[in-house]
Amino acid sequence: MQSILETVLPIFGLVLCGYVVGRKGWMSEEAIKGLNTFVFYFAIPALLFRATSGGIGHVEFSIVGAYFASVLATFVVALGVSRLLFRTGPAERTLFGMGSVFSNTVLLAIPLIFTALGEEAGRRLMLIITFHAVLILPAVTVLIELALGAGQGWRRLAAGTLRALALNPIILALLAGIAYGQTGLAVPAPAERFLALLGGAAAPCALFALGASLTAFKISGDMKETLAIVAMKLVVHPAIMAGLAYFVFDLPALAAVVAILTAACPSGANVFIMARQYDLYLGRSASAVLISTAVSVVTLSLLLAILKPTL
Repeated sequence: MQSILETVLPIFGLVLCGYVVGRKGWMSEEAIKGLNTFVFYFAIPALLFRATSGGIGHVEFSIVGAYFASVLATFVVALGVSRLLFRTGPAERTLFGMGSVFSNTVLLAIPLIFTALGEEAGRRLMLIITFHAVLILPAVTVLIELALGAGQGWRRLAAGTLRALALNPIILALLAGIAYGQTGLAVPAPAERFLALLGGAAAPCALFALGASLTAFKISGDMKETLAIVAMKLVVHPAIMAGLAYFVFDLPALAAVVAILTAACPSGANVFIMARQYDLYLGRSASAVLISTAVSVVTLSLLLAILKPTL
């Protein structure tokens, strides 16, 4: 347990530092936005390209099927919980479901898994990330549009979502790294050093940026419903993922641990962004992002303590 705390506490310590700085106003909103831009467009793409440009080796692609089977199963359970317990409408139920399955893969899962489990685990995470937003965001967009009776509007929005995903620097870096790795060529030494320097900033800057960004979220709305989303995200989703990983898909140990930890990550900011786009569910989605991130300090630490010895 001590070794787990030595791994996890520095990670969430950086999140806390970012939160304090943002809360105290020591960084302006524009400065926080600039840090997020650096992380999203430069540091993390460099880390991912460097990790994949040497080839991804033997990676269990079954992790993708297992992970998104857990996303689908959890989403269906979440829709039922939202309807039966909170009597929400179809659009709100969809956002409840998204909050229950959409993990913070970029700002938390990447630095957590690379730091705690190493580069081999990171390569498996990349397979999940490649499909994460590509599958979830368009599906949620279409479901909300259908629920709102927007007619032909969902086609335009889905096309816009897919276009944005095609220009996503995270996905482009992954694809470019994998493609370069297939050539069998070594990355030139100056480029390798450049990527190492830039990628080395990914984990600390991403965690600090996550903490600073959390100051934009306020706790509001129905707390019972918010806490239900948090429970679905931090308990139900990883539990379903564990069941599928070990008893249905029979994933290798490292792939199973990566998938479970990714499922156990808190709700990503895209949940609130989607709610803001439709001006629906704003208080509960913002609260779910903030509270699930805070609670995940404990839940992820416990999961690491349980799962890491199995590797």
